[in-house]
Amino acid sequence: MVRLIRISVLCVFLLELSPMAYSQSIATDTIEIESISIYRNRNSIDYIPGTKVESIDSMVFKEKSFLSLAELLGENSPIFIKTYGRGATATASFRGTGASHTQVFWNGLKINSPMSGQVDFSQIPLYFIDNVSIHFGQSSMNFGSGGLGGSVNLGSSPDWNKKNGAKIYQSVGSYGSYSTGVNATYGNRKVKVQTRIFRESSQNNFAYRNKARSGYPTEIQENADYHNYGVLQEAYYRPNAKNVASFRLWVQQNERGIPRLMSNYSVAERNRQSDKNLNSVFDWSYYGNSTKMLISTGISALNLNYFYSKYSNENFEQPIINAESQSFSWSNRTGFEKDVLKWLQASIDLTNSYQKVSSSDLILLTGYVGEQYQTAIRTKLIATPNERVSLSLLLNEELQRSKPSPFMPSFSVEYKVFKNADIKLKGAIARNYHYPSLNDLYWHPGGNSKLLPESGLTYESGIQFSSKPSNFKADIDITLFASKIENWIMWLPHLKGYWEPINLQLVKAQGAEASVLIVSKVERVTLKLQGNYSYTRSSIENAGGTIRPESHGKQLPFIPVHSGGIVVNALWNNFYLVYSFTHFSERFTTTSNNPNSFRRLYPYYMSSASIGKDFSAFKSRFGLQLRVDNLLDESYQSILWRPMPGRNYSLLFRIEL
Repeated sequence: MVRLIRISVLCVFLLELSPMAYSQSIATDTIEIESISIYRNRNSIDYIPGTKVESIDSMVFKEKSFLSLAELLGENSPIFIKTYGRGATATASFRGTGASHTQVFWNGLKINSPMSGQVDFSQIPLYFIDNVSIHFGQSSMNFGSGGLGGSVNLGSSPDWNKKNGAKIYQSVGSYGSYSTGVNATYGNRKVKVQTRIFRESSQNNFAYRNKARSGYPTEIQENADYHNYGVLQEAYYRPNAKNVASFRLWVQQNERGIPRLMSNYSVAERNRQSDKNLNSVFDWSYYGNSTKMLISTGISALNLNYFYSKYSNENFEQPIINAESQSFSWSNRTGFEKDVLKWLQASIDLTNSYQKVSSSDLILLTGYVGEQYQTAIRTKLIATPNERVSLSLLLNEELQRSKPSPFMPSFSVEYKVFKNADIKLKGAIARNYHYPSLNDLYWHPGGNSKLLPESGLTYESGIQFSSKPSNFKADIDITLFASKIENWIMWLPHLKGYWEPINLQLVKAQGAEASVLIVSKVERVTLKLQGNYSYTRSSIENAGGTIRPESHGKQLPFIPVHSGGIVVNALWNNFYLVYSFTHFSERFTTTSNNPNSFRRLYPYYMSSASIGKDFSAFKSRFGLQLRVDNLLDESYQSILWRPMPGRNYSLLFRIEL
């Protein structure tokens, strides 16, 4: 801790060397100048050179506007989305790590549940999001510890160039699916207010082949309906070009049924879950010629109710579980950045957070109340001694439950091989820590208050190539990665009949990622191809005697070795055609990886296509789109004994006023 304080004091001293600071040149062509968003994109706090960061294209948002974030990431990134079905829980896995190792930030506010440490991506509507950036590996340390795999950053922003306007979305789909979204904007160049509303529902009663029963009979999915609705209210104030303040309030309620497993032959049952979410964040930013300041505070609250009962042969309902959980998080952040020299930038970030969970079951009479505090200080230096070399050093130290964490340094380098060709070599190394969630520590029965934090040492290296000749653009990125994670937390069945988390001594995750983007324009037709592939080996190297020896060296459950996808876009005269293809290799559901087990998940290939047209009339813009999912009508499972729908359709109508 003393080392970090000394380094932080040194950085503060460097930041005050304002006579040596420089002012960056600004283009004089007023046609190119945009409003305050230019300053936001320039912010080096959100980027570490030498690491991997990807952003989702705006064209993808338009084509998938009525879907969830889970569906967007599943088709357009190397992230593996583990989903229980349409409208059901969906979690993300980066680079062979677990769902709790993926940190999610909404406008700078961390929204991971303090109970499970995870985020349900199926409950995040794209109506409320303007941009998505994916930070792989140690790039996520820019926002704090815990993202052993990476982080997903979600943002919403105003359009300062448009005074008033509205967008209305309406989609209708198979299985009684409806989705409605409204986005209204009003204000001026100093004050901007946006109101977004969405509502979606589905009977979700699709037919599927039940491979858990003899003869694979066709059955209808029951009790899988869902109904979600929410409001996002935003207000922005920009008195001048150097200051901007914003307030965002996101309120949402989700209600859904949880269907029986394909292998469940028991009597009738009622299985329902209801979630009420509230996220709110206020921030103020100052943008100087060579400095930036950021102050933000935000809260995240969740109320969850889960009810499960069974019916007897006499149709008598017997409640089994009636659980209520409330969680609350309060986070604060202060950041200061300065261009110390023309080639050197320094920043200091101070964050603190408080989390509390209260969980109880009225039937089983179990539950717990837990809380934790966390304070962190991050100091970062970014040096660009010449136009071909960039270096970064990030130093992070935290206090968790009043106990200091081990020192967490991160170093990365980026080198441009040729002066006149955009070919870059990248490399990075970092130490990262992930602390147990409150469920891990206090869940009753099963919580383990003696769990140790997960400690990860991560490496990555890669090459990036970019070519932009006339009417053609090509970007290729290849990255190798490796992580050694000590004290990996895994829940295992206990002899007493419940599950309990334990620490595995060592888990290794290593592999390679490749992505390609090609954009070509032939006369009036624009073609775009985006592809990604991931090879991931994630295995238990030393369990410390907690599991059977035959599991050592085997792939972790639910993590595919091979995954990848291709998205092809064609745009002509306001018509567009999009085709996407994704593939996941087989996944095992046990640590033994028995190839003869009926519990393994077979590989599957998924295709979808959409065609749309944008046009103008009555001083407004309109859009019409037809989308087909599971184009080849494949029968598959993402989670064991959880069916997924066959070929299905949706029609979207959009109005921009």
